[in-house]
Amino acid sequence: MSSTEKANDMRIVERHDLAERVAEALDMAGFTTINGGDSDSRPDARGVLVFVDPMTDSSGGVFVRWNTHPSLSRTVAQKVHSGGLQDPVFRHFSFVTEHMYTTLIAVLESAGFRAGDAEDDMSPYTIRVEDVPAPHPPRDA
Repeated sequence: MSSTEKANDMRIVERHDLAERVAEALDMAGFTTINGGDSDSRPDARGVLVFVDPMTDSSGGVFVRWNTHPSLSRTVAQKVHSGGLQDPVFRHFSFVTEHMYTTLIAVLESAGFRAGDAEDDMSPYTIRVEDVPAPHPPRDA
């Protein structure tokens, strides 16, 4: 059974610091970033969502997700519900989402972060971002 407790305050501050550095790196690469919580609270949200989950279980951490224009997302949802999975708009949405996912991972890794799939079935194409640990100095023999 997984824990549903929030991380301690120091850990949450570290995550917010990391999220800020991630957003800055993506901004410098030319992306439009949305910082904060749920993009559903901003119906016009598009671009890269950078957010912190404060939990201690595997869902906690710093995450990045690509958001297409809301009209494209709504159209795709309508096609999915009507069984139109072969519609060109669905293929276009899938193409964009998959390519932005791999592009964001590559850009984040180039900027010095560890980035990979968040392994969240409820939110596919979400990226978990972590700091790359500093190398330890060699030990004297």
